[in-house]
Amino acid sequence: MNEEQAVDRAEGIIRQAVDGMSIKPTPERTAPETVGPCIAKDDSSSDDRLQVTLYYKLTGVPGTEAGSLVLQARDAWLKQGHKYNSSDEADMAGPFPWVSMRTEPDDFWMEGITGVLDRTKGEGLATLKVTSPCFLPPVREGG
Repeated sequence: MNEEQAVDRAEGIIRQAVDGMSIKPTPERTAPETVGPCIAKDDSSSDDRLQVTLYYKLTGVPGTEAGSLVLQARDAWLKQGHKYNSSDEADMAGPFPWVSMRTEPDDFWMEGITGVLDRTKGEGLATLKVTSPCFLPPVREGG
């Protein structure tokens, strides 16, 4: 896998979550994809591997729907066969749910997060994040 393939797959995972939502938010990338060092280092040796992370906020829907959007993302990912990473029912039962999942067998990690905007009104902002597995950087000519 290279950076372009990682970005394409991550965007596909976001589309899996958003396309089936009952209320149609607009996924808005909040920053360019970040490409950084791999956080899953195998040992203490030098590791030049990289990974990509994409962040999207879901806009164009009432803030009271943010929690529902996160739960719908979870349901769409489960339907695709993706697995829970570290979420439990307590994370999803309140007005501001959060879920952490991963794909199998390619091991992309994704999160659906409800950020609190107004706790008394139950308003939030749904954000989806996808992080690729590690990959080797491109080989540089003449280096």
